[in-house]
Amino acid sequence: MSPESAFEAFEAAVADVSGLPGVTRRTMFGRDTLLARGHPFAFRDGDRIALKLPDAIDLVASGAGTAPVMGRRVMRQWVAVPLDDSSGVAERVDAARRFVDH
Repeated sequence: MSPESAFEAFEAAVADVSGLPGVTRRTMFGRDTLLARGHPFAFRDGDRIALKLPDAIDLVASGAGTAPVMGRRVMRQWVAVPLDDSSGVAERVDAARRFVDH
């Protein structure tokens, strides 16, 4: 996936939640990140989108995604899925928003 295609896919995946109350967007650790009331729930990682989800470990175990790594640390409760994956990326983005927006 080209960088331009990855950017467009990320924009499409986050479009539904971007305008919701409490959702903001900023660069964190060099990545385009979405936050719900100050808590990060999604960020672009090249041609993948990383999401904070309660079932992240199950998604990684099933092969639906990989555990993102920041520096040397594996991020717990996070899963990175391909942006070109048509299996409900937008729905997972909203699920991640709801998970952190308590």
